[in-house]
Amino acid sequence: MEYLHDTSGFFQLMAGIVGFSAYVPLTVGIIRERASQSFAAFLLWGLLDAIAMVSSILQHGNFWLATSNVVGTFFIAALLLYKGQFEWSKTETLTCVLVVVCLIIWYVSGNTGAIVASSVAVVLAGIPQMSHTFRHPQQTPVAVYVIWVCANTISFLSARGWTIDEVFYAFCSLVLCSAILAIALLKRPSSE
Repeated sequence: MEYLHDTSGFFQLMAGIVGFSAYVPLTVGIIRERASQSFAAFLLWGLLDAIAMVSSILQHGNFWLATSNVVGTFFIAALLLYKGQFEWSKTETLTCVLVVVCLIIWYVSGNTGAIVASSVAVVLAGIPQMSHTFRHPQQTPVAVYVIWVCANTISFLSARGWTIDEVFYAFCSLVLCSAILAIALLKRPSSE
């Protein structure tokens, strides 16, 4: 529990808790069929988040956000599969290749390379969700993405230093969630 004696570590843990809390309303929204998400995006995010999490833990870096995302994304992917919200196209297949590429990069270049590759791939794996949000902005749970933007911001700002293992995953996650949130807000029909 040494992270509780370190201000940065404490805020990184808080970012993980805040990030994980976003999965509660998302779960409720999916169960009540008010939120529609991409199964493929969540499955691929879970795999890529797992690479980032393990690499960050091995580097003694900022891992709490990735850990909360691993648990949450795999749970949501399973729920989406159960609810029949399943799509798989060429985009998802191409994104799946990114997971394999990340594993190769991890093997060849080590943990720092894996953090960079998996973090960039998390953004690329978000393309199916961005596409879905663009087509169906009203089905995107805005509050959930606001929570994720907050968690990613806390994680990014709580870095112990400006190193790959401390900030890169949080930064990439912040870019991804901010983009999805912006698309959802800008594409929503105005209530007149």
